[in-house]
Order: sequence, then C-alpha cells, then structure tokens
Amino acid sequence: MFLSFSRQALSAVAKISLRLLPGLSLLSSAVCYSYDHYHWQADFPTPVVGPGAELVNEQTRFLLRQRSHLQTRLAESQPMIRWVTEQVQTRKLPPMLALLPLIESSYRLDVISSAGAAGPWQLMPDTAARFSVPMTNGFDGRYSLPLATEAALSYLGWLHQFFGQDWLLALAAYNAGEGRVLKAVLNGGTRNVWELQLPTETRLYVARFLALSQLLDRAAQHGFVLPLWQAGENIRVWRQPGGCSLLEWAMERGVAMNEASRWNPAWRLPDPREVSDCPIVYGGGKAPPAPRHQETRPQLVRAVSLESLHDPLLLLPARGLDMGRGGLTLERLPDPLGLEQARPLLAP
Repeated sequence: MFLSFSRQALSAVAKISLRLLPGLSLLSSAVCYSYDHYHWQADFPTPVVGPGAELVNEQTRFLLRQRSHLQTRLAESQPMIRWVTEQVQTRKLPPMLALLPLIESSYRLDVISSAGAAGPWQLMPDTAARFSVPMTNGFDGRYSLPLATEAALSYLGWLHQFFGQDWLLALAAYNAGEGRVLKAVLNGGTRNVWELQLPTETRLYVARFLALSQLLDRAAQHGFVLPLWQAGENIRVWRQPGGCSLLEWAMERGVAMNEASRWNPAWRLPDPREVSDCPIVYGGGKAPPAPRHQETRPQLVRAVSLESLHDPLLLLPARGLDMGRGGLTLERLPDPLGLEQARPLLAP
C-alpha cells in the first residue's frame, strides 16, 4: 500500500525533525531564491529627490566604477548575505539591511577599525554591551556572525523606532551615533537627513547605501552581474548552552583548528571559560582532516585593521568621534532595549 503526504505535512515533519537535533541550527533556507526575488529598495525613499539626489547618483557612479571589486565581494560573501537576509526577514526588517556589512566591513568577520569598532557590523564596545554581546579576554562576540547580527539588527530596529520610523535617520545614527543625529534634528528643526548638519562621512554612508540598493534592483540595466543566490557553502551554527570550547568542538568533529576559526574569529582563546553563549559557525563543505596531535597549539584568527584593507567600498565611520548621545542632557532618554516611543518631534 502506498501512502501519499501533502507538502504541508512533509514540511511539518521536517520542522519536527530539526527540533530533535540539539544545538544544531541550519542557517540556510532550502528555498532557492535569487537577487531578483527581493525588492532591495523596499522601505526606502526612491527615487531620491531634492538635496540628496545628486549625492546618491554620485555614489551610484562610484559603485559602477568599482563594478569588478563589488561583484567579487558579493560572490565571496554570498553565504553570509544569504544567512543575514534570513535573519532580517525573520524580524520583518527591510531586506537591504542584509547588505549593510558590505559598506561597514566589506563583509569581513575579522576586522577592527582604529576607532575600536569590530566585526562584520563594526560594533563599538558600548553598543555591543548595550545589546548583551559578550566581550572578554577569551571571546569577543562582535566578531561572531550570529551574535553581532542579532545585536546590529536589534540596534537598527531600535533606531528605527527612536527616530519615528525613519530608516534614513536610523542609518545615519548607526553611522554617527544616535546622540549626534538627535542633536542635529533638534537643532535643525527637520527630519530630512540631507538637510541636517551631519558629518560628510555620514551623508556619504546613507547615499552609498541607497545607491547600492538601486544598483541591486537594476543590475541588468547596468550590466551588473550578481552571484547565484545559493552560491557558496551553506552556513550552519552549533549553539550548545554552557559550551564554549572551540578546540573541543573541532577535535570532536575532526575539524582543523584553522578551518574552525575561519568562521569563528570571536575566539581569542580556544577554550574561554568566562562566557556561556558562544555559537559556533561552520560551513557546509567538507572540512580538512585535523590530526589531534596538531591541536596542542591551535591557530586562531587575529583581527585585521579595517583601514589596512584599503577597500573602496568602505567609508570611515563618524561613530568613532561620537558614539554617545553627543553630550545631551535631555530627560527621559529611552532604554535602548525598551523600544519606547520616540519624542513627538521625531514622529512621522
């Protein structure tokens, strides 16, 4: 006798099966999308008119001049872009936010700026601490793709709420600090990001982000070749409460330590004892063998200077100058984790 099952039933069985695997989370969807599946300009004002239009056009021309390099970085970062896009969708945020690390870190996990911002989302220590990212001598969660992404998306979501549902102000604040942007709004009496007294770097940052979104939506028009959505290895994460030894994890699975640390530059020590939430990321491809006797002196990834990359996609952030609230002494500043209502002036 043959049994037939509906697609919904099979999907339910698959979800139940995944729940039975402790600690394992698949970070790549089985659904095969493409760049054309997403509207990258969604939730952002397009076309840009007024004082910001020429700046965005200028950045579009700049990105087209960097066509070869941008196409290479997209292709090399595709596994991470695919995963971050899924996290963005889960939070019902604009999909374009998944491309923000391109202009923050060129989607590098192992970079630190001269201002002290680190990881793919270039989180400053104070911001990371606000969103419970662990930072110790043995482990710095700002370099962890899962932990940094959770914090960055929470911060961006909070900034969106704080600045009255305005994504351009939220992006400006992510670059320059919410204190500086709030002060500019209060002093300028406008919510138009292009009319505010903000650092040049911040205006270029917002313009480059919008230019990139337009370029992705009109890739064929510009002769821009986008990578296949499913290109590259599938990223997975192992999250075992109370277990933070990258060395032990690698030895149990016969994975070379240099391969394990490639996706996990957050580890400063192979066996940190002072943290308990250390998601381990690994690729879906076959890892090279790792003889146990070679693990006595494991090789960990060292942070690389962001400025030393000389990557044309990057803009030195203004946040290094002011990550606080710009010396503001306003009463009842909201808790960043409370998602309180923004001030009336900032309401749409």
